Amino acid sequence: MPVALPVSDRTDVDVVRDVLAGAHADFEILVRRHNQRLFRAARSVSKSDQDAEDVLQQTWLNVFKNLASFRGDAAFTTWATRIAVHEAIAHARKRPIIAEVKDNMSTGEQPDDVVDRAQLGKILEQCLEQLPQGNREVMVLRDVLELDTAETAACLGLSEEAVRVRLHRARATIAAQLAEQMTAESRLLYSFDGARCDRITSAVMGSIMASR
Repeated sequence: MPVALPVSDRTDVDVVRDVLAGAHADFEILVRRHNQRLFRAARSVSKSDQDAEDVLQQTWLNVFKNLASFRGDAAFTTWATRIAVHEAIAHARKRPIIAEVKDNMSTGEQPDDVVDRAQLGKILEQCLEQLPQGNREVMVLRDVLELDTAETAACLGLSEEAVRVRLHRARATIAAQLAEQMTAESRLLYSFDGARCDRITSAVMGSIMASR
């Protein structure tokens, strides 16, 4: 009988294969491994953390339901992120869109050079929230999740040229000084701590195991 590989040595493809073979509890490995990434993708479209959590939970249920359709042509993360983005868009369309205008976004003021990381992160988050939704999704996938142009295009159903155009517009909208900080600082946005990860994982696995 073959010895099971440690979790850290099992690729996503290994885990998917085992889950499809009946080891449904192993789906938790995928959930915990990619919760942060999918939350950020969902949050880029959603209007609040709570909406993003709702989207994330439904995304994982959709991923499990459609796991057999994962062929490995793209990375599992790309495939799952595409599902998260589509679910978030569908969720957002069910809610009325409320335009929020913030005074500090129209003043043209730039953050002080000595602003600390927490303040800068908050300013960046506010700037992202002001971007048109299509441009915001592209910027989060490219600059926060660090997907390449091809992966972003696949996730959003866009051409690579459309991704490049939207990303250029999004970056131009945000002040040049902030844009210079984006690569390093934006990874701090939309944090997903251990307790929230545990809650989502528990809910997803409870639904999956109860349905078997």
